[in-house]
Amino acid sequence: MIRAVVFDLWNTLVHSPGGNPFQRAAVLLDHGQRERFADLQRDGMIRVYPDAETFISAWEQELRLSGDQKEGMISIFKRSEGDAQLYPEAMESLVHTRSLCRTAMLSNTQSFSLGLLDALGLSGQFRVKGISAELGFLKPEPGAFEGMQKKLGLFPGELAMVGDSWSDDVEGALNAGWTALWVNRTGKPRPGHAPDAELVEIPNLSFVPEIIERLQAGARCSTCLG
Repeated sequence: MIRAVVFDLWNTLVHSPGGNPFQRAAVLLDHGQRERFADLQRDGMIRVYPDAETFISAWEQELRLSGDQKEGMISIFKRSEGDAQLYPEAMESLVHTRSLCRTAMLSNTQSFSLGLLDALGLSGQFRVKGISAELGFLKPEPGAFEGMQKKLGLFPGELAMVGDSWSDDVEGALNAGWTALWVNRTGKPRPGHAPDAELVEIPNLSFVPEIIERLQAGARCSTCLG
């Protein structure tokens, strides 16, 4: 019985026309500095920082950032809050799903520059939010899903994950014993998976409420879409 549906944030509920702020910030680094970029990005996503200034300042000496690089990177993160846009069907899907069961959010994201959640009306749709910076784990790491289960107080079989990333959302959820709803907006080929996996592929979020209703009624994932 599905008791909670957990939504990914980036490229599932919202998208950023300007692109990932971490990737945009990486463009400002020289070749030698980029060798540490993966470490910088992971640190920003698994550690709580109060704001972009504190985060970039923590790496200023490590990367030997110039003043222009530092200010440029900080500016990119600040602008990213106003750059995010909801997918057209996202809010209606969330509201409908929330009428069926609990809704929550689990995202690989930093702890700062998240004013977009309030600006886009998402904060009120989730009583429970799990962000990697607070959990200390990134999807698909087991700790991210275990941390979310503890927050919700539910068993794996009572949870469904909705997300666009095959590795982070689908494989992470399936390995945790959750049901997975893969949002495949662009019709990408489906990687191989166990045929009896609790998995449903959908083209957008408008299908989520119907799928959850059928799962709650006892439908098998392989027949959820008819």
